[in-house]
Amino acid sequence: MSNFLEIANKRRTQYAIGGEANHSIEEIAAELAKVVTTSPSAFNSQTTRLVIVSGAANQKVWGIIDRTQKEILDEGMYNYFKGVFDTAKNAVGTVLFFEDRQALEEKVTTSPERRELYKEQNAAIAEYAAWLRLAELGYGANLQHFNIGFQQGFDRSIKEALNLPDHWELNAQMPFGPVIEPAQDLEKLSHEEQVRIIKD
Repeated sequence: MSNFLEIANKRRTQYAIGGEANHSIEEIAAELAKVVTTSPSAFNSQTTRLVIVSGAANQKVWGIIDRTQKEILDEGMYNYFKGVFDTAKNAVGTVLFFEDRQALEEKVTTSPERRELYKEQNAAIAEYAAWLRLAELGYGANLQHFNIGFQQGFDRSIKEALNLPDHWELNAQMPFGPVIEPAQDLEKLSHEEQVRIIKD
């Protein structure tokens, strides 16, 4: 098995993560910067922006998310996600993924609908690349989408708390830390179901 396949198999949605790091947050940020800057984007638009929060800043972000979601989710759903919030607060840190809408509009001069599609594709590629690198560094992570809604202003409180540009749009959060309890294996489709070969 190639090194890439080993890393791809190691990358899982890990919810049971801790707060002890084997790297400084600066070292982790530098490694994530390397993979994000080499990730492809539509028209080389490079619209994805990462903010890595740790310590008090990480707890602040997840405190905002916790309070906001408590107001809008029904009690059952909030209780379901409460464990995610609490674990994320105490993780090594969280990668916040933003899309720079100003750069997107300047560099991707297609229809608004297609621009939104490209934005999501740019974000997804960067998120997967970052997730792989975190796995390679020995950290588990999970990908969340709370307080998402640029047009409605749902992400404003996080941007204001971190003093980030108003034209950045929050796309996802990825809390990470050492794996305390590995995720259970998931059933996968066979290769034949997912990949077809057509030669004639």
